[in-house]
Amino acid sequence: MDELIKATYAPVYALCRRLLSDPSDAADATQEVYLRVVRSVLGFRAEAAFGTWLHRVTVNVCATAQRRRGDIRARGQVAGPIAFAAPDSPDELASDDDTQDRIEDLDQARRVAAAIDELPPDARAVVVLRDVQGLSTKETAAMLGISESAVKVRLHRAHAALRKRIDQDSVVA
Repeated sequence: MDELIKATYAPVYALCRRLLSDPSDAADATQEVYLRVVRSVLGFRAEAAFGTWLHRVTVNVCATAQRRRGDIRARGQVAGPIAFAAPDSPDELASDDDTQDRIEDLDQARRVAAAIDELPPDARAVVVLRDVQGLSTKETAAMLGISESAVKVRLHRAHAALRKRIDQDSVVA
């Protein structure tokens, strides 16, 4: 189990972070993923690759966390996402940056990440799985338990919302 966690922790946490937007929620979800893996690994039927199964478990855990979190935030018990910067994240400028291009690239990445975080959870999940994780439409549909046409519609609408938001930010900046 230690080897499994060491080999898969970073991508599982990264997916949770992208889907949930909040580092502490992502850390909790990552723990829950591994608890579910331990509980159900004997039920793994190898109909798909282990990585695909782990990815699906992660998406399911994050969907559950989003539903729970929505209830808590709706009651006003949680203030919202916490500002966070991790190495190599678009939230942090590296100290050795000395070119304007690098700063502009980081600024653009930060705006895109913020725009993705503001998408509704179902749209954010499709964007993360298709555009960030690079899954196919068919794989994304299977992961989310929706049709391929629903993935395409959600992705189209999410892209339109992202373009609008980023264009608005560009005008303000």
